[in-house]
This record gives sequence, structure tokens and C-alpha cells, in this order.
Amino acid sequence: MSQKRKFLFFYLTTGAGHISTARVMKDCIQKLNPDAEIVMVNGFDKKNYLGQIMLEKGYYVSTNFLHGLYPLAYDLYQYRFFQTATLKLLMPHTVKYIKKIIEEEKPTDIVSFHFCLSPCIKKAINQLKLNIKLTVMVTDPFTVPNLWFYEKDLKYLVYSEQAKKIGISRNVPAQNIEIVPFALNPKYQQPFTKDDVISLKKKHGFALDKKVLLMVGGGDGIPGAIEIINKCILKKAKFSVAVICGHDTVKKTFLETQKLLNPKFDLHVYGFVDFLDELVKLSDCVVMKAGPATLIEVLACRKPVIICRYIHNQEKGNMQFAVNNKVGYFIQSPSKIYDKVEELLADEDFDKKMEFRFNALSIDTNTDKTAKILLQ
Repeated sequence: MSQKRKFLFFYLTTGAGHISTARVMKDCIQKLNPDAEIVMVNGFDKKNYLGQIMLEKGYYVSTNFLHGLYPLAYDLYQYRFFQTATLKLLMPHTVKYIKKIIEEEKPTDIVSFHFCLSPCIKKAINQLKLNIKLTVMVTDPFTVPNLWFYEKDLKYLVYSEQAKKIGISRNVPAQNIEIVPFALNPKYQQPFTKDDVISLKKKHGFALDKKVLLMVGGGDGIPGAIEIINKCILKKAKFSVAVICGHDTVKKTFLETQKLLNPKFDLHVYGFVDFLDELVKLSDCVVMKAGPATLIEVLACRKPVIICRYIHNQEKGNMQFAVNNKVGYFIQSPSKIYDKVEELLADEDFDKKMEFRFNALSIDTNTDKTAKILLQ
């Protein structure tokens, strides 16, 4: 009788991409092997104050407020010296915690969804002298920070040839790196028709005779949303707009006030939603940041994007993927974003042009392939 598979999925809350990928893979593995047990674990416990300050809170502050700090940190951590110095600070507490989790859960397999955790997990396994399969799932699709490939002898799953080349350049053997499909939530893989779009518009109260602009930026909302909405009102935009503000309650309140003051403008304001897939499907164009998970979700639904911001170098490849395949634009100015949206949505040949471009775009999202690799 074969041993029951038990996975530990280690992640950190530095951006939504790590945990969202882990959740997709959890569902996919359990679909293929219902007997498999999967435990999701934040690699930093509540007492890992140093890790929280340096990474989780540090990432949030540097990417949303102190924009110059993240590029500096990113560039420094491309060098082995700074990677090693940081890991030496993080390892004592983190390794101890991971060893405790491994001893309690007794997994057969471990998957790391964060670059800072992989060396700590490897060290914990070695100290416990256990034979546990450790796989690293790289969640950055194209421009991958060097720290992902700090360990040379682990198994890496990456999304692109570009990512694989970066790993090889960091002296990871080519046979240790396997290209896999994008980990995509099944909700975004379900095909939909024009009738489905009409039904979704009715469900969420959108005008049926107007095209829809969706603005989404993750937990912190979209930069420049207020300026774009103000210009929509000033120009008496003929399209509807949906804005997802995340936990930016100030922006949400302001936009809700604008909606009340301008009842003829079809504006829909949300905080967090669990039906983003429906909003994407009913939209005609999406303004967003270049986060990998949301970008692939939107493109899988064949919706063109306007990327207003990307995280220094790390998300540059995501932006370039959309722009180079002519299914996206990179525009930072809120005023120019509005102008581009108006131009696109007023173009009578817009749908045909986008259909042609998306037909030429190849995105492999068969996550079952990745799950089978993990289950081997």
C-alpha cells in the first residue's frame, strides 16, 4: 500500500501572488488526488518580528509608500553577499519554527512558494535528517529575482524560458528547472459567451448598452483611480467603470460620494470582492498594476490591459509580456490612461482587433500538468 501524500505549502504574505498560487495548486492536487492532504503554512510565525519587519511589512511599505526603497533593496539583493547576510539574520528563528512544523505535521512533500523560505526549509530538513521532497515554485513569471535560485540543488518549477535562463545563469543545473503552465484559478479558465456577459452585467447592475472599464490593483487599490474617475465625470464618459479599492477605505468613500453626486455616470465601487472573475469577464478593458497572478487571470479572459505601474524590475517582465504581445499598454499618467481607454472603447473595430491579438497569444494554464509533477 502506497504512503498517503501529505504536502506542506510554505508561503509569505509579501504580495498576493505567493499565497494565491499556493491555493490554486492545493485545489488542483486535491482534485487529482482526493486522498492527498495539504497544509498551508505561513513561513513566519507571530514571533518572527525580524522577518515580518524586513519582508512582510517592509515589502508593503516600500512598494506602496517609499517607492525609492524597494528598487534599492531589489538591486542589492541581486548580489549573493546581501542574500547570504539577510538569510543569516532570518534563519535562526525561521528554521527553528519550520522544524517544529515539520515534526508536528510529518509531511511527505514540501513546496516553497517564497524565495526567502526555500533555504530555511532545506536547512530544517537537513538538520532533521529526513527524506522529504522539496520543490520550489517560482511565482515570478519572467523577470525573476536572483534570490529565488539561491540553492543550486533544489527542484524548481518556473513559468517561462526566460525564468529558466535566469536560473541557469545562477548556476542551477538545467535539469533541476522545469517549465510549467501558469497556476490559474479555474474560475478564469471557464469559457463565457456574449450572453454570459449580459447576464453578469444584469447581476451586478451595469448598464447593458455601455462598455465597461475595470480598475483593479490588489489589496491597495489602483494608483490614480480618483484622477481617472474625475476625468470620466468631466468628459461625461460613455462607458461604465468598476473600481476595486481593496482596503483603501478613504478612496472607496470618496468614490462612493462621487457616485452619489453624479448619478448619470455608471460607476461601481467595491472594497474586496470574491467575484473578481465575473467583473473581469463583463469588462472590456482593465487598468491594473503588473502583479503576475491578476495579469494572467485577466489575459486568460482575453481582456486587454493598461498597466499603470510595475514593481521595479521584478514585475517589468510581466508588463513587457502584455505590451510585446499587443494586448496591453504601459501608461502611468492618469490623464493619459483615460485618453487611451476612451480611444480603445470608442473604436468600432476594437473587439475584432483584440480577438485577433488574443488568438495569437499563447498562455498555457493547464495547472493539472503542474499538479501531476508535484504528485510524481
